[in-house]
Amino acid sequence: MTVTAPTSPARAVAWEPEGIRRELSAWHGLGRDPLAGLYAARRAAWDLFTPQLSDAEIEGLRQYLFPELPERPGDAPVVVQNLIDGVWCDPGKRALMPALFDRRVTLADVPDSQAADVEAVLSAADGFWASLAWADEVLTYRKWVVANVSRILDHFSEEVMAQIRHVIPKTRLESQKDFWEAKRAADHIGGNADRAMTGDWLPGQVPGHHYWRNPCLPAGIAVLITPMNFIYGIPMIQLVGAYLSGSPIVFKGHPYGAICNRTMARMFLAAGADPRGFHTLEGFGKGVGNLSSDPRVAVVSLTGGEATARAISAQRGLRTLRFEGGGCNWSWIDAGYSDAELEVIGTRLAYSKLGFSSHKCTTLHGIAADPATLAKVIGYVNAEMDRWEVRDPRQTQEIRVVGPNMVHKAVTVDRIQAAAEAAGLKVLRRGGKVSGDDYADHAEVLRPVILETRPDSMLTCDWDDKGDVTFNLATTEFFMPILCAMEMGEFEDFVRFSLLTNPHDLACSIWTRDDRKLQRARRILGGMLKENDGTDSALEWEEFGASGIGASGNMGVGEAQATLANFSRRQKGRHVTF
Repeated sequence: MTVTAPTSPARAVAWEPEGIRRELSAWHGLGRDPLAGLYAARRAAWDLFTPQLSDAEIEGLRQYLFPELPERPGDAPVVVQNLIDGVWCDPGKRALMPALFDRRVTLADVPDSQAADVEAVLSAADGFWASLAWADEVLTYRKWVVANVSRILDHFSEEVMAQIRHVIPKTRLESQKDFWEAKRAADHIGGNADRAMTGDWLPGQVPGHHYWRNPCLPAGIAVLITPMNFIYGIPMIQLVGAYLSGSPIVFKGHPYGAICNRTMARMFLAAGADPRGFHTLEGFGKGVGNLSSDPRVAVVSLTGGEATARAISAQRGLRTLRFEGGGCNWSWIDAGYSDAELEVIGTRLAYSKLGFSSHKCTTLHGIAADPATLAKVIGYVNAEMDRWEVRDPRQTQEIRVVGPNMVHKAVTVDRIQAAAEAAGLKVLRRGGKVSGDDYADHAEVLRPVILETRPDSMLTCDWDDKGDVTFNLATTEFFMPILCAMEMGEFEDFVRFSLLTNPHDLACSIWTRDDRKLQRARRILGGMLKENDGTDSALEWEEFGASGIGASGNMGVGEAQATLANFSRRQKGRHVTF
């Protein structure tokens, strides 16, 4: 027997592909979003039999989602606006963002939002929160929206990856990782939301009494502040988690990701999200500083730098800040591996260091081992790094490519290398700033460096032309292609260094066949503990992030329950039979 889902005339009126295509083609990006304007009719027409968006419907969104990207000097930048209550607003004050692959190219024209713009977006989000209209929404509808987002991502996978690589220059492999992190956030968190959000009933303890815990009531306004490295993956995890929780969203993406931020927001509107609970705000730290401190904001979820987290924490006091930062990630290599095995390990760890041009939060910072083992493995790492090219990763399908530096000036690597040498440390691989061709002269381009270090190696140099900074070479995160090598006599020394000296516990990898050492590490080390693997991998949709204690942050995401908990209030209930 074939069961046919009932058709809804209201759906045909609310969502007619050809009519929508015509309306979108005539719209110029300011004012009421055409799809946001359809929300009320679409929501009224929805029921459990409503199908997901079709391929034809999704294809009609192409022009709406993906602007033409500037490639050469003189090309027009993509103009981005703020989204408030379903209306795209121009705040007036604006900024131009140069392309990271060529600073002569203007990538985007973005809002430089100020206090008045922050007030406008928070007033809109607070009005929706205070209305309690969100309490009438059902989880099944939100899951339907997230499933539509997943379908849109799947349909436009190549377009999304092209956008990622253009905005934040990456190899194709790294753009695939970014894309699939976003796609699987919708699939896995959305697919497990029912189970993750189900209230827990406790066994009866007194006759006539029942107890329960509902861990997933919406927390309130959630401000999402996301970084520039994984420009789709990290925002989508946060957006899906906050949206499924029912919390009103203010999405403050990184300015360099403004084009992607706009595309993701439009994906949610196209998927059916309530525009009253989904807002975006573009801008820079000082201009939008009151966004995080405003008392109406229940949760700030930040993926970014430790200094930013400290500033927001000082503003918020006891109010919730969910933070995930970077890591100064080390790998221990035990004695006893053959030369052939050490070559495999060295090749793997070279990718942990250079993959995505050292811009992952899980990028390898250093390798520790006894002197003989360390000398061999650094030799293999060096040989592998010789196979890597320094070039624009957008122009090739190769994997072994060191792209432009995106956080710091290339000259800072030269200064760190010189400071290490002046301090009596060995330069095991000499690299640094590249110049002399059209690409290198208009981007921050670097060859990788390997430096000897000790746990207490302190250096001082001019950092990004902002003045001298004194830092610990072994425990300062760089986001630069600088690999550290540290001799250690015993595994216990490494465990103590990782726990007691290194403030970052985001990711750590241990290479050994000794189960006693693995058990020892499992009892002591927190965060992402990788055994016989690099620091940068996640093979399954696991909970990832720091331990929750320390400088790397207090937030874990990925697994559905952990992600939803970031944006939820807990309810503890009791029922008494009278």
